[in-house]
Amino acid sequence: MDGVEEPLVSILIPTHKRPDYLPLALESARRQTHVHLQIVISDNSGDDSSLNSIRDQLAADPRVEYHVQEGGGAWENWSNALRQARGTYVNFLMDDDLFHPTKVERMVRYFETFPTVGLVTSFRQLIDAAGNELPPLPGTTRLFDRDMVVIGQSMGDFILRHGMNLIGEPTTAMYRRSDLGAGFGRFCGRQYEIMTDLSTWMELMHGRHCVYISEPLSSFRIHGGQDQRKKTTAIKANMEWLQLLMDGHKHGRYIVDPAEFRVMLAHKLGILVPYLTAQHADLQAGDYDIEEMLHQFRTAFRWLLQA
Repeated sequence: MDGVEEPLVSILIPTHKRPDYLPLALESARRQTHVHLQIVISDNSGDDSSLNSIRDQLAADPRVEYHVQEGGGAWENWSNALRQARGTYVNFLMDDDLFHPTKVERMVRYFETFPTVGLVTSFRQLIDAAGNELPPLPGTTRLFDRDMVVIGQSMGDFILRHGMNLIGEPTTAMYRRSDLGAGFGRFCGRQYEIMTDLSTWMELMHGRHCVYISEPLSSFRIHGGQDQRKKTTAIKANMEWLQLLMDGHKHGRYIVDPAEFRVMLAHKLGILVPYLTAQHADLQAGDYDIEEMLHQFRTAFRWLLQA
């Protein structure tokens, strides 16, 4: 930024045994045209495989910080990365994804220009395991053909109506560190387990504006090892979509019209109940909080059936 010191941006890279992709992700962070960066790597691999893959980059760039997360799972690793952040703005970078060179610069410019913006995202380019570009999937198509500043409630309503994370994965969006409040993955005071990205986006957009940049500023890699493909994750994600809808309406943030809410709730239950019924054997044997799921359904049907 001409004549003005660039704000510090924290790029957070939680990693777990990805020595093949981590060096590529880190290199894409280091190549940003916005140079005032803090690049945090939090590693819970339990061995030196990831560290060994980036030793040369650690030695070459003082902006890169390497931290070990002892024990815990993915959530603890994410939280450790976030605790290290010092930047005015924060953007996660998943260890198998990539930033495009002007991503940080473009997004910071919108924050600095429009104080009411709570979240900046962009079109994301899908790539395969080898880095080849893939065509968009449902929910990843370009929303607008030019950059747009959108009212946050309108974007949140649109997301809930379509049942797709149109903002993107954690790599895609940037936000102010000061706006995170109680932390990543919370919406209306509730901690989400699977939809941590979308619940955060819904929280950040409330009462604010959202910027959508039409150019691809990040690449989201699709490959066989991702957790999104597991049945347990899919079941829990479906329950959290139901919870997002109910929380948004209950707290007067999204889908506030009672009639529209009931129509959407009926549609959601009409899909979810048969889906979970077909998965009853997995539900009995799997790692699920059945009592919490039953509570969610009781709450949903009470909303639906009581005047």
